[in-house]
Amino acid sequence: MRYDETEIKVRFNEVDSWGIVWHGHYIAWFEVGRMALLGKFHLLPRDFTQMGYIAPVVDLKCLYKEPARLDEEILIRTSVVKPTKAALTFRFQVLRKKDGKLLASGEETQVLLTLDGRMLYIIPQDLKERLKPLFDYLEEPDSAA
Repeated sequence: MRYDETEIKVRFNEVDSWGIVWHGHYIAWFEVGRMALLGKFHLLPRDFTQMGYIAPVVDLKCLYKEPARLDEEILIRTSVVKPTKAALTFRFQVLRKKDGKLLASGEETQVLLTLDGRMLYIIPQDLKERLKPLFDYLEEPDSAA
């Protein structure tokens, strides 16, 4: 599966007293990557709401490998797993740009609900059609071609 990449630079307010990025900022960086990817396909929260859906986070994981530090350039790689039910699962990698070292990885699952809070079990056709370009973008090119 391919990914979308977003670049950021570690800011002063993101580090602790030891000059290491505070752990909660990795989750915020996941959101930066997710919003950048979804924005390319007009699938931001306001777009979901206009279609009559919301997608709250129900599961979030982050595995820390190595700390990021002040002024380092960071790459956030974001992908989304093609759904088999009415949920979206995003996968993230945070890497140091200069050497490609994996700093953290994670996964976030959002379920799909109607605006009145009813849980969906299958993705409605209108939403499937809106999601298709996103999944096509992240699909690996056919190696047989």
